[in-house]
Amino acid sequence: MLLSTTLLFTGYALLLSVVPLWVVRQGSGEFAAGAATGVFMGATVAAQCVVPALAARVGYRLVTAAGGLLLGLPAPLLILTTDWPGVLGVSLVRGLGFGLVSVCGSALIGELLPASSAARGSGWYGLATGLPQLLGLAAGTWAAGTWGFTGVFLVAAALPLAGVLPLLLLPKLLPDNSGPAVRRRAVTGRTWRPGLVLFSGAVGLGAMATFVPLVLNGPPAAVSATLFVVTGAALLGRWSAGLLAHRVSGSGGMLGAATVVLGLGMALFAVTGPIGGPLALTAAIAGGAVFGAGFGVVQNDALVVMFARVPPGAAGVVWNLAFDAGQGAGAVLVGSLLAGIGPVGGFGVLAGFALVLLPVARAARVTG
Repeated sequence: MLLSTTLLFTGYALLLSVVPLWVVRQGSGEFAAGAATGVFMGATVAAQCVVPALAARVGYRLVTAAGGLLLGLPAPLLILTTDWPGVLGVSLVRGLGFGLVSVCGSALIGELLPASSAARGSGWYGLATGLPQLLGLAAGTWAAGTWGFTGVFLVAAALPLAGVLPLLLLPKLLPDNSGPAVRRRAVTGRTWRPGLVLFSGAVGLGAMATFVPLVLNGPPAAVSATLFVVTGAALLGRWSAGLLAHRVSGSGGMLGAATVVLGLGMALFAVTGPIGGPLALTAAIAGGAVFGAGFGVVQNDALVVMFARVPPGAAGVVWNLAFDAGQGAGAVLVGSLLAGIGPVGGFGVLAGFALVLLPVARAARVTG
């Protein structure tokens, strides 16, 4: 599962910043660039809502395989698509595939592992999803500028298709409903707090992944470095949180501090990214690293809290809905704000959104 996840998420991450850049290069504006990410994530969220029913019928293996095909097969069509409506169509289909893949992966952590190992399993799953984003976000924009967009689109198609192959080694794995008995209408009540905190961080991630190449006042190397440190810090933060979770009393014990950290990191990026110059660029990259570290901890702790409160399948759906809806909302929101209040104001709004959620984050933990 981890091998498949790595390949699938690499195909996803390669195009996360490249597609908005492609839209702009074809003559469309920043709103259309944000809409490409927004449509992708909107389709992702729509697909995630039907995963439990699909998995109950055919199992996680087939649902994940179908997602890999939908994610990879349409990518080469971007080569032929020079108008933004066509790009949005491809993004919609790929988003549906990513929705199936993402929910199945996180749900399988709870399905395959005992509860005592859920935090560490989430940390390792974080590596399988985070390493592709660490390399893919930075490498995608660099490769598009160095070798051209065509090669990136082809690689982004091949990797998800290769990721389908390891799934053949999995059993059928129908959802296990032996966890905490929770009615569907009660799931929201038990998960909205960690979900909202996760959503706020994902809004920031979606905005940075979409608009760092467009608003950072620096050379392409600085853009790649910023995307690299954001995803790298998130990867280390999530993995470290998984290793340290057993030392913290109760699930979600680090959510409050991590929320403050990610908000402060976003604020630092907001005030320094558009300035330019060596000192401002260094500060912007540092802000990205601080944001990423805090968001990585939030990712892990939010999932563990959800596992403690609802069955794994429901936790996987809610976690991924919050994450992917946040990414899409961040891209669309900042795309709308840039023309009105500029990058400082746009990213500053996201920093404030995270910081005001500190009471929610502190109330989300599960004691004991």
